[in-house]
Amino acid sequence: MITNYQVEADLLQFLKKKCIESDKEICGFIKRKNNTFSWFIESKNLHPDPANFFLISPREYIDNEESILFHSHPSHCKTKGFSEWDLENQKYFALTMLLYSVNDDKFYYSYYD
Repeated sequence: MITNYQVEADLLQFLKKKCIESDKEICGFIKRKNNTFSWFIESKNLHPDPANFFLISPREYIDNEESILFHSHPSHCKTKGFSEWDLENQKYFALTMLLYSVNDDKFYYSYYD
């Protein structure tokens, strides 16, 4: 599941539940607290089509703390894992990403180097 970062199991369960209950893409940042990624800051999804895409204002991520960009793929999304669009945008965010896919009940991780 998560290979290079330790995300608290309780947080993963919280995110999973939140995603399953939503028909829109959930998005935000996972922050480090006490040497573990255990804190989720949800962002408003500003995309005009939030059921199929997410868009976060860059202002929400102006800090020097290490963060993981999180978003979900709702049950109607048939893509397993990150979409090409997700991975292309990762280059611009320059952040490690975590994705929860409701359809296959899996977390996917993409490390940004």
